[in-house]
Amino acid sequence: MLDIPSGFQSILRSHLPYADSGELAAHDELGALGLDSMGVVRLLVEVEDAYGIELPDELLNESTFATVGSLWQTLANVWPPLR
Repeated sequence: MLDIPSGFQSILRSHLPYADSGELAAHDELGALGLDSMGVVRLLVEVEDAYGIELPDELLNESTFATVGSLWQTLANVWPPLR
């Protein structure tokens, strides 16, 4: 089971209009929670600013932004201190 930190969940939640107030699970689909293409851009900027990283262009794809877990795992792989 992938543990999604509360700080990351807080960042995500502000971009997910259909998310309830409960914990976000790794398998939760970002699109189903209301993340659209413009939301992806805003979320990307906020995540990069919050963690002081820049995701490489090759990781900016549908699979990275498919679920809460896929996005978190991508960030953890780019910036090992997140693990």
